[in-house]
Parts: sequence; structure tokens; C-alpha cells
Amino acid sequence: MSLKQYGIYLAFPPTVDLRAEGLGRHLAMFLKGAEKLGDARFIIVCPSWSQETLHTLFESEQVSAEVFEIASPQNKPYILSVFEAWRAYRSRSKRRSGRFQRMLDFAMGKVSRVWQVFAKKAVAVNSFASMVAFLLLSLAALIVALPISIIALPVAAILVIKRGWSMMRRHASSQIKWCHKIASRINSLLARPDKEGLLFRLFDEMQKIEAGRMQDIIDSLPRVRAWYSPTAFWPSFNKIKAPRLMCVPDVVLNDFPVGFSMLGGNRLATVYETLEKSIKGGCNFVTYSEATKWNTLIDRYGIPAINVKVVPHAPNDLHHWIKITGFPDVEATSRKYCQSLMRGALQRSTNVDYTSAFNNGDVEFLFYASQFRPSKNVMTLLRAYLHLLRRRYLGVKLVLTGHPSAIPEIWQFIFDNRLENDVIFLHGLKIEELAAFYKLATLAVNPSLSEGGCPFTFTEALSVGTPVVMARIPVTEEVIQDPDVQDATFFDPYDWEDCASRIEWAIKNRAELLSLQLKTYAELCERSWTDVVREHLQVLDEISAMNAVVPSNA
Repeated sequence: MSLKQYGIYLAFPPTVDLRAEGLGRHLAMFLKGAEKLGDARFIIVCPSWSQETLHTLFESEQVSAEVFEIASPQNKPYILSVFEAWRAYRSRSKRRSGRFQRMLDFAMGKVSRVWQVFAKKAVAVNSFASMVAFLLLSLAALIVALPISIIALPVAAILVIKRGWSMMRRHASSQIKWCHKIASRINSLLARPDKEGLLFRLFDEMQKIEAGRMQDIIDSLPRVRAWYSPTAFWPSFNKIKAPRLMCVPDVVLNDFPVGFSMLGGNRLATVYETLEKSIKGGCNFVTYSEATKWNTLIDRYGIPAINVKVVPHAPNDLHHWIKITGFPDVEATSRKYCQSLMRGALQRSTNVDYTSAFNNGDVEFLFYASQFRPSKNVMTLLRAYLHLLRRRYLGVKLVLTGHPSAIPEIWQFIFDNRLENDVIFLHGLKIEELAAFYKLATLAVNPSLSEGGCPFTFTEALSVGTPVVMARIPVTEEVIQDPDVQDATFFDPYDWEDCASRIEWAIKNRAELLSLQLKTYAELCERSWTDVVREHLQVLDEISAMNAVVPSNA
């Protein structure tokens, strides 16, 4: 059997970790689906900085190397290597500082408690006998404290020096303050290049140069029948002089211009212009839902309907990542394994001072597994959760897979309402950790206002036996069509009270909801990722046969 060769075009910027991106997981599932076809092989052309990330992603997702190869330009840009070295140094410094602070806090807590006991004994002295007992206790405490003081004195010296340095900095000359301000600015700029105009433009130019190097590789691969881009953010894709198919999952920048502008301003305006340039320069498109096809590509961009194919997702099954065999009680053993994975992941939370001592594996929690973007509607979920916690007295935690700094409003809400130990933020979960959190969750929640297709949340949660509540939006109604399942699952995403009411009902009627949703899940499982790949290849073969190449507008 001769192999058909297809190309996949990826041009993610250097800072993107595909393991934390829905698109990365979609790509991994796509390639795993291709394994069963046996006659297709994909050549992935990507920037030099993405090669290692892709190998890590595919290894973690257990994608067979038989179905893909990666081709990328040799040697990363030197400026990127300098940037990565700086980030690694900053990360190590923060970890060291954090460990020292936690040790110091622990020691000071112990000292404070000892002092409280000592003070209570001192004020209780009211007789000769109690005086003798107090003196003996003081002597014993002194003997114990002597070796401790040997360690404590250097720490105290460090604190004194640190305090003195802080005072010197506050009273420093204007020149020193100016230098410090410049250093802080440089540090901030290097930490978040996507938020800074200068480095953003520098990285943008670096990507343009890298796209040219990638094009040279593509031109040397005439055996590739057609090329596929999993997103529409890369106008350089339209420079390929071969049949090409562009996927447009959604265009959320179009749907939520105000929300995104508050986060990025001119930067996101540039991204939006790039997106439109890509779509207008394309010819053949694929998307995940009829809603995106008609509402976005046809109505908004005027793409002929014949040039847009709809290929829905297949269910994501996470069960095999936490499957345990060979034990008398498989379910209990699997749960223990998941609790172990959860404890490990909690060590990387934003509030590790709390989660590091969080040993209750049976705690009830709601689980949100997606990114923090304006379209994801996280604030509605937070308002609903606050109501359930403080007004309905539901003793559940809320676990979110994202960093609160992504949207300042989120962190401000947490701080204002003292939710630091109730809302737990995690980032960069491994696939088995993701499966574990889904498995242990009381309920999975997805309040998103916009999705390219049915959110992964629905099938991922159900694959490990956890029910789901979701926002009622066109793409979810398109996939979940049973009226009874819709009524039990959906809430109004613009109404936090409706969201809270649906969550509360779902927790109290968990078994009923799960039983109802599993019927729909079984129907969805009739479609596999191999079916998804086969349908994509049919489209690629069609445009290849027609040689449907138009002059590039990019």
C-alpha cells in the first residue's frame, strides 16, 4: 500500500506551549485518528522553535511516529535563545525565593506559637511552686532554643540586611531610582513580549523571517498532495503554491471586539487584521460547525458555500489515561491514582501555600478546563460560584485551568471577595492530570459564549463518568439535540443566576444528569477521530484533484 503524503502548516509564536492549547490537543487526536487508516502520512512544517514543543506534545499524547514527520528550519534565532535563557533564569530565581519565604514563614509561625505558650505560662505564675515550674520550663526552653538560634541568627541577619536595603532604595537618589525603573521596565518587557509593543514587533518580524524559511522547505516537498492549516491566523499559509485547505474554528475577535480590545488594544487589532487577511486570501475552508460556516464564513466574509466543508469533532476519550487493571476493586484503585495525580498538579497552583497542604482527596469541586479569554465567560462562572458559596452554602471548591493574570478582572474579583482559598488556578496540566481532575470533579462546567465546535468539556468529562453543565450557544445545540438533555445541561451564559441555579440542580441530581447525558455520549461515540481524518482527507483529495489553487492575496 502506497502512502499518501499531506502537509500540515503550523506557525505558532515562540511562547506558545501546545500542550496547554485546545488546538494542540485537537492536532494530537487528529494524528492518532490517522493511525488506523494506514495509508496517510503527514509532514508537519513548523518554525524552528516549535519542533521540541511538538515532539513533547505528541509524546505525552502517545501519537505514533509512523504517521508524521516534522520539518523545520535549522537553528533558532539567537535573540530567541537569549530570551529563553532569561526566562529560565527568572523562573529559577522565583522558585528559590519562594522556597526561602515558605521556610521563613514556617519558622516564624513556630516561634510565634512557642511565644504564645510561654506568655500564657508567665502570666499564670501566682505562687512559689508555679514560679519554680516556670523557671524550669524557661531553662528547658533556653537549652532547646540555643542550637536553633545558631541557625536563626544568620536568617535574622539576612532579614536585617534586606530591610536596610529596602530603606536605602526608598531613600536613594533620583539617578538610582531612574536606573531601577529602567531595569524593572526591561524585566517586564522580557517577561511578557506579547504585551509589549517593542518586543511584540520584534517577535513579529522574527516570525515573518521564519515563515520565509518554512516556505523554502515547503517548496522542496512536491510529493505533498495538499496542505492543511488548522487555524486562520497565518497569512503566510496562502503563499503555498499547492492545493491548500484552511480551517476556521471560529473568529472570536469578531464576536467580542470590546473584551479583547481591553486586553490587547492595538496589538489585538493587528492580530484581527492578520486573521482577516488570511481568510480573504484563502480559497478552500473547513470548519467544525454549521454555525461557523454560515454565520461567519458565508455571511460575514462572503465565502461561497461550496468552498466551505463542515467536519465536526469526534468525542475525546480520557478514560484510558487513568484506567487501572489487575486489582480487585478497579474503581477504587483508579480513584486513588487520580488523587495522587491531583496532589502532584496542586503543587503547581498559583496558591501553592494553600494547595501544598491540601490532602483531602475527596473534596468536592467544580472543574473548568479551558483558557482565560473574554469569549470564555469566566466571570459569569465566578459570580455564580460566589453566590453558591456564600448564599447557598454549597461547600465546593472551584478549579480553573488558567492563570488569573490573563484577565485582570478575574484576579481582582478573587481578591475583592476573598476567594483565594476557594478558587484554585492551575496551568499546564498533563493529559493524565487533566483526566484525573475530570474524574474527581463533582461537576464539569463550561460557560463559554463562543466555540468552534462542541466544547471538549462535554465528552471529556463524560468519558470518565462526570456530568456536565454548559452554556446554551448555537454550536452546543447543534451537537446536543435531545430536548431533555438540553434542558438538563444548558444554562443562559449571560445570566449568572441561571448558571448558579443549573449548577446547584446538577449537584443535587448528579446521578440523574449523568444517566441522561451518557445516552447522548454513547450516540456521539459512534463517530471516531478516524472518521474525522478520513473526511478531511476527502476534502484534501478533492481540491488536489481539481488543482484548486488561486493567486495568493497574502
